[in-house]
Parts: sequence; structure tokens; C-alpha cells
Amino acid sequence: MSYSQLSHHLIVNHDHVNTGIIREGTRALLIDPSGNTLQNTLDELGITQIDQIIYTHHHRDNTSGYSIPDNVGIGVPAAEEQWFSNVESFWNDSKYRWHLYNCHPHNLMLTRSIPVTDTYVEHTQFKWGSAVITVMETPGHTDGSVTYMVDIDDQLMAFTGDLIYDEGRIWDLYSLQKGQQTTDYHGFLGARDELKNSLEKVQQKSPIVLIPTHGNIIENPDNAISKLYNQIDICYDKYVSISALRHYFPDMFAEFSGRDDHMQIREGKPPPDFLRHIGTTWIIISDTKEAFVMDCGSHNIVTQIQQMQDDGDISDVTQFWVTHYHDDHVNGIPDFQTTYPCETITDSVVADVIANPKAYRLPCISPAETRVDIVTHDGDSWQWNEFTMTAYHFPGQTYYHGGLLVEGKDVRMFFSGDSFTMAGIDDYCAGNRNLLGNGVGYDRCLKLIKKLKPTHIFNCHVNPAFDFTNTEIDFMLNTLSEREECFTDLFPWEHANYGMDDQWVRCYPYEQEIVAGKTVSIQLQVTNHSTESRSLIAQPILPDEWKIETSKEETFVDPKSDGSIDFTIPIPKLASLNNSEPTRIVIPFDITYNNRPLGQFREAIFVMNGG
Repeated sequence: MSYSQLSHHLIVNHDHVNTGIIREGTRALLIDPSGNTLQNTLDELGITQIDQIIYTHHHRDNTSGYSIPDNVGIGVPAAEEQWFSNVESFWNDSKYRWHLYNCHPHNLMLTRSIPVTDTYVEHTQFKWGSAVITVMETPGHTDGSVTYMVDIDDQLMAFTGDLIYDEGRIWDLYSLQKGQQTTDYHGFLGARDELKNSLEKVQQKSPIVLIPTHGNIIENPDNAISKLYNQIDICYDKYVSISALRHYFPDMFAEFSGRDDHMQIREGKPPPDFLRHIGTTWIIISDTKEAFVMDCGSHNIVTQIQQMQDDGDISDVTQFWVTHYHDDHVNGIPDFQTTYPCETITDSVVADVIANPKAYRLPCISPAETRVDIVTHDGDSWQWNEFTMTAYHFPGQTYYHGGLLVEGKDVRMFFSGDSFTMAGIDDYCAGNRNLLGNGVGYDRCLKLIKKLKPTHIFNCHVNPAFDFTNTEIDFMLNTLSEREECFTDLFPWEHANYGMDDQWVRCYPYEQEIVAGKTVSIQLQVTNHSTESRSLIAQPILPDEWKIETSKEETFVDPKSDGSIDFTIPIPKLASLNNSEPTRIVIPFDITYNNRPLGQFREAIFVMNGG
């Protein structure tokens, strides 16, 4: 049996999400209906008519996967109505595709609009059958999430969306990425106070159980919530203790000021006089007056380099290194490459992102395409005038990141992109894929710094150079190890990275053009963060009008490695595809991982150009 009967009139179906079923004879109201087993449960219960559907929030994994009957009422949070009734305004707006500094709303969004009949705000109350349902606005997991307090059969029960998973745990961390004094991009666990305030509101009503959308039915709400507060506080403290943001935004962390158990912020040191720093660009000037340039975030950088040339400070730019893909480092590259057609060099993991950005959906991504001439692999070395250059994969601020060791003139300089400041590590955005564990993410980066022993470390946003002592490196490594443990305890997964890595399952390419009557290839990629082999089952869900059946495909992924499933999808010749304007078609993928169904957990974009 895949359901629980909580009272005479209230049942909860258990699939990849929990669906509330309030029944009155053969009729029912559904809360967050989704999942392959739901219809079987309704049939078993003898329910033949759905009168009303209500949703706690807009995420696709709890709003898709159930065929909505005709003439049913649909109620949603008023603050999120747009993401139900006009979801095309999300998928067709470039601000939700490029230069992504805000994470709300999240792209785990319906692929097509559904008709909304009712919208709910704080204190909305309505009666259905034997139930009185009161709406509470409870932001946190999303900005407009609501909780439904259901008074039924002389009991009060709360459908809390994804505020909490069970005792001391939440479903994921990246949904809590929320700006406080800045954009969402810098807001690691930034929605934690909203989440706590919402849970306190729920507690004040004293429901006997909490029914989360993802998770287990919670029979001791106060204990579960108290443990969650404590676990979030532990995790956030371990984040702050070595956060680079303490250098940029000290006021954001004023409550932690003076903590002896946090890493102290180092003093900087002057950079060598043969370096120049403009915006996010570092320039090395050789004795020959040739220039080695790193990153180009805008046309203004090109203008200033040209001025340096006009002033006789440099003769020409002869090599160009790209540290990572973020827009403030690559927006100006097409202009730069036109002006200075020198070799462009970057790390193998960075190369495809900057050359083919449409294939990715990542924070701060730019549509600017970069010509890459030389792709480096870890440890590749070459000579540039009097300097020896050695390139590394450097998954610090983002997984898609390189580091460059430059040796010469009695210094060992490490250009870390945006990966460090004097205060610590730049891991403030979950979407950047800051993986935890031995030999990955910042653990890898810090061990490399300890091995290379640079005299100077450079950040693209910071004028002074700096370095770290072995004691400081060990402190950061130990803190990362503690984080791996405490964040794993925060999620219902066997490793923290499943709850923190927004891209552990991803479509490649994310976006591509299609042609009616042709076929298209797409790959579903997965990172197995576990220490044992894991199965992946996936199925693309095509538009109904295409009338094309797809099959589920399965693969097994080795521990701590990447795997993939390849799909070939035929594109039908349909009149609806022959529009004069480009049409964006969102293709969700239904995913099961290690026998755990996840629903329509990821998506890809097909673009049919008009003609």
C-alpha cells in the first residue's frame, strides 16, 4: 500500500512526493498531486471525481506527473500564480536564461501553463467536504510557498510544502539560495530566516502532524523543527567560518565578528610591479613589453588595453587565459578576440562552457561565445617569455574553473580566478557546484595550493595579493571535512552533494535548435556522489501533440564518477512548429535514481526557429 490514512476523510499518497487526498465519498480534493502511483491509489479508494486541486508551490516535481481532469478547480498561491497560469513568461524571457544572479524563481518550473481558478493569500479560508482549509503564507523553499492547515475529523494537520523533510532535515539546499544585502548569487542559505519564520508560524497553530511535499509524515512537529533549526545553524556557522564573503560584505556577517573559532582574515600584500589589474582582468607585462591577459569582462577592458598600447606600456597581447565562465569575466571576449587575435587558452572543463554556452544553464552564464585555441589539462606547462606557466583544473568558486601558476622573477604567482580572498573560500552560490569531499571542490584546490606554495595568490576582484599559511590551509580543510558531515546530516541523501549540487543531474546540451522532420540527440548526465555504483533511469516527456512515445532508459554509474544516457528524439512535422517566430519547447525528464523516483526533475530546451 502506497498511502497512509490519517483520518476518516484524509489520506496521503506516497510517491516521489506526498499527495494529500481529502475525500468525500467518491469525490476528492488533491494537494500537490504528482506521481505514477497516485491514480492507482485513487482507484483503490473508489474515488472517481476530482473537484479541486491545490498546490503549495510552483516546483515542477510536485506540479507535474498527474493528468489534470477537465473542469477541475485549481488553486495556487497568489504570489506564484504567474508560474502556473503564464509559465511561458518565464521560459521566453532572456533574463531567466542568461546572466543568472537570482535563483528565485527556480527553473524547476512547469513546462506549460495550466488554468488557475483560485488564488490564495494569508488567512484565505475555504471549506471542502468535511475539511476547513486555512492558507498560511510560508516562504522559504520558494518565495511564494504556502502551507495548508487542514482542520478535519477533529484534527488539525499541516501540508507544509518543502519547508521541512523530516526531523532535522530539508529536501535540498539550493532552493534556499537567497540574497540578503545583495543578489541571490551571494546568498548561500540566505532564505534560512524566512524558513525559520515560516516554520514558527506553523508551530503556533499546533498541528498534530506535518505532511511535507518531499519527506516523511512528521508526528512530533516541535522536535523535528527544533532539530532542523539546530542543524541549519551548525551548517551555516561552518560556512561563515571560512567564507571569502567576509572580505567583500563584512556587514553581512556582523553577528559573527570576533569569533576565535573562525579563520581570521589575512592582510594583503602588494602585487609585483609587472602586473596590472583592470576590472576582473589581470595583465602580466613581460620584459619584452608583450602582455599576457587573463579574462575580459567588458568592452572597457579592451579600450584600456589599447590605451596601454598607445602609451607604450605594452607592445601587443600575445596570449590570453580564461579563468572561468562567469559573465563578468567573458562578456567582452568576442570584442577582445577581434582586437587581439592571439591564442586563447583555458582549462578543459571550462572550454566547452565558454565556447558553447547554450549547452549549459549555470549561475552568471553569458551568451558570449569564446574561440578556444588551446585546451589545457591538469599540470600542462609552457613557456611565455621569461615566465613558466602551469595550468590546473581548479574547481573552486565554480566547478568550471581553472587555475594558473606563473613562475618567474623570483615569485610564484597563482591566479585563482575568483576562488579565494584573504578571508577564505568563495563558495557562496550552490549553483556553482562547490562539491564537498576528498579530492574534489575546494579540498582539491587547497591541497594544490599547499603543494605549490605560491608566494602570491590573486583574485580577479581584489587588488592586493595574499597567501595562506599551512595552518590556515589545514583549518580550511578541516572545516570542509566537518561541513561534509554536517551537511550530509541535513539532507535525506547519503552524501551532502546531492542536496547541495543543483547540477548533479543535468541535460546536455541544455538548449539546442531543432528542425521539424529531423532527429535530435541529447544526453542526460549524472554525477554519482555515492561510494557505490548507482542506477539511473530516465525518460524524456514529449509534448502530447507530438504523439511520440519515448521509452525509459537505464544505466549504472560508478562511484564518485559521472555517467550518462543518450537519447535520440524524432522531431515531428507539425503545423504548430512552423511559426514565424522562434518557438521554445521545454522537454522535462522523468528521473529515477537508485530506485528513488524524482519526478520531472530536469529539463532541456528545444528551439524551433521561425520560417
